[in-house]
Amino acid sequence: LSGSRTHPASVCTTCPVPFGLPPPPLEILSLPSAAIMEMPRPATPPVELFSSTTPPAPAQAAALALRMPALAGSGLEPPRFHETGWHVGQTFRARDDPDRTQEHWEPPRFVCERDPQLQHPELDPEELAVPNAAPARRFARVVRGVLREQDCAELITRVNAKGFTPALLNVGVDKQELRPHVRDGHRVIVDSKELADWLLRVLMPHLPETLDDGSQLVELNERLRFLCYTPGQSFDEHLDGNYRRPHGHPRQGDLSRITVQLYLHNVPEAFGGATTFFPGRASSVKHQPEAGSVLLFTQDLPHEGSVVTEGIKYTLRTKVMYARPRPNETAKPKQG
Repeated sequence: LSGSRTHPASVCTTCPVPFGLPPPPLEILSLPSAAIMEMPRPATPPVELFSSTTPPAPAQAAALALRMPALAGSGLEPPRFHETGWHVGQTFRARDDPDRTQEHWEPPRFVCERDPQLQHPELDPEELAVPNAAPARRFARVVRGVLREQDCAELITRVNAKGFTPALLNVGVDKQELRPHVRDGHRVIVDSKELADWLLRVLMPHLPETLDDGSQLVELNERLRFLCYTPGQSFDEHLDGNYRRPHGHPRQGDLSRITVQLYLHNVPEAFGGATTFFPGRASSVKHQPEAGSVLLFTQDLPHEGSVVTEGIKYTLRTKVMYARPRPNETAKPKQG
C-alpha cells in the first residue's frame, strides 16, 4: 500500500525470539503422548524418619505428639530425649550404667493412693490365636483396663522427667551394644518395686501361679523398661530372654518366664507400632496398642515391635518371675 512502511522487528537483548514474530512451538508439544506421561512429577514430601542416633528435636517431637489421639482428655505428652553422643556399635558394661538406673525416680501417685484391688480390668482377657502346638503352655493374652488413662498420662510425665536414651541390645553376659539396625528405639529404665508389686496384684488373676515344671509365681521384676518409638523405629523379630536372678541376690535362681507389655496410649493401626507374633508368616498375629491394656505372653514366642510409621508409641515392659521348688519344699517327710 502506498504510504505504508515496514518496521523491522526489534530484538530482545536477553531472548533470541524477535518481537513482532510468533514464538516457535514449545518443544514439549512435539513429544509423543507417552513421553509426556513420563515427564517427572513433583515428589511427595517423604515422611521424616528417626533413629536411636538421630531422635526428633523438641519441636519435631511436639509435632509428632499432636498427631496422636488424646489421652485422659489432653494431648499426648511429647518425649524428651537425651543427647548422648553414642555411636553405632558402642558397647557398655553394667558398671557403666548407661540407662542411669541409679538416678532417683518417684513412683506415680496412684501406686500410693489407690488400692490395686479397686482396679477392675476385664474379667475375660482376649486370648490371641498364636500357634500353640508345642508346648501347650504357650500363650498370649490381652488384659484391658489395667490402668486408667490418667494413670498412663502420669507415668509418661514421670519418665519424661528422667528423659529417654537409645535402647541397647544385650549381646552377652554383662554386655550391651547400640545396634539400631536390630533394635531401634529409646528407653528409660527405672527400678520400682512399688509399681511392680501394684501391677502384679492387678494382673494376678490372669497369670498362671504354677507352670508345668512346678515353678511358682513369685513377683514382677522391679526393673521396668519404658520404651518410646518414633517414625522409622522398630525392634526386629526376637525372643525375650529369660532373666535369672544372679548369685547373691535374695531370690537367686528365680527365672522370668512371661513378659508383661503395658501400653500407655492408643496408637491408630495406620500408624504402625503393633506387637506382631510370628511376623512374616501366614500364622502371624498382631496386637495394636490400647491405653491401659497389658499384653501377657510366654517368652518362647517369636515377635517384633513392628515399625512405627507415624506419631509416637510409648510402652512399659517387665517380666514375671518364677521360682523352682527348693529340694526341702518338695521332699516328703520320712515315715517311722
